[in-house]
Amino acid sequence: MSSFRTRLRQTSQGARGRQMGFAQQAANEPKSQLLVIAIVEDAASVGGLVEAGAGALISTSLDALAAIVEAAGEVPVGVRVDATTVEAAEQARAAGVDFIAFNDAETDAEALLEPEPGRVLLLESEVDEERLKSFSGMRLDAVITAPPARPLMVRDQLALRRVAELAGAPLIAPTGEAAATATLHAWRNAGVLAVLVPGDAALVQATVEAAAEVPAPKPQRDDERGIALVPSVTDGGGDDEDDDF
Repeated sequence: MSSFRTRLRQTSQGARGRQMGFAQQAANEPKSQLLVIAIVEDAASVGGLVEAGAGALISTSLDALAAIVEAAGEVPVGVRVDATTVEAAEQARAAGVDFIAFNDAETDAEALLEPEPGRVLLLESEVDEERLKSFSGMRLDAVITAPPARPLMVRDQLALRRVAELAGAPLIAPTGEAAATATLHAWRNAGVLAVLVPGDAALVQATVEAAAEVPAPKPQRDDERGIALVPSVTDGGGDDEDDDF
């Protein structure tokens, strides 16, 4: 299991006690229902982003990846390569990357034969339910969606939740600006476990602070079951399940 997948699982469970090597960030990282991922292009900016509270990093540069991974320490680092080739996957693996974000229509199937690094699907347009179901067999770490609508309507929220359920993976929602706590709360209830933001330390910090105010899901009482419009996001059933969020 990639450390990124572990971090997502800990986020879904609200666990911040033992973090399997993440002690360096524990003191600075607020308890949160959402993980903040920052886009990074060079190793020089890594320190500021981690200090601002980024719980994971993602680069679009294979060439800078090894230096970024080294600078990040225990913070999970991924790379976005829409058209992932065997060579690109090997380069990412050699750099010590935690996950590869890929476009399924452009990526070589041979590039994803190995279980590591983890797999994050780029899903930036609507797809039908049968195709979404097919992704569940890939054991994805997460799915990066298109930026959620603002304001988010109930129909939009349910559609996002359906993507998470059918693909069998939590969602990563991109945003170019700091989202309010209420917005993040609505996203979380739609299956979003992580927010992807540009590599600006101030933006990262603002998003981390807003995410820290999102309340934990409340367990449903017996008299509430069956009537909720939007299902709560939980840990999926326990630590013994390999495919929970």
